[in-house]
Amino acid sequence: MTTTEIKALWRTLPLGKENDLLAMDAQIEHRPEAWEAVARFLEEADLDALPLGRNEIGAGAYANVSEYETKTANLFELHRQYIDVQILASGREWVYVADKQNASEPQGSFDEAGDYILYADATDVRRVVVSRESIQLFFPSDAHKPCMAVDGKPASVRKICVKVPFFNE
Repeated sequence: MTTTEIKALWRTLPLGKENDLLAMDAQIEHRPEAWEAVARFLEEADLDALPLGRNEIGAGAYANVSEYETKTANLFELHRQYIDVQILASGREWVYVADKQNASEPQGSFDEAGDYILYADATDVRRVVVSRESIQLFFPSDAHKPCMAVDGKPASVRKICVKVPFFNE
């Protein structure tokens, strides 16, 4: 499949309108096999039946499947090695997003094995919805606070967080 075909395939998925498609296209150019594998996974997988935990996709990409109650408070997180592609099989949640330079002081050091560092807060924050109808992408430049309760009302969700290797020029 060509990179143009992979980009077109991604445009058929329910991407949230807030996503940076140019940044995604640049990543597709550098890691087409990973982005094709993830797009096919999102098209074909039965999101309701995936086992909890880590599910290998291929080309360095994998999906973490979890079930939990959304929260009224959480920390921001940043990644270095992976882009998060988040979709909910059931439920809805808010994710607060800010540019990484707007994140407050780190809460500890970077966890290499988990590919994250936590921050207490951030400024110039926007809110996006993650649901079955709204896939959201979070790049290493995006501090994001996931798992947040919509309208402050905790609810059960089933989340698939796909990790796609990040190409850093």
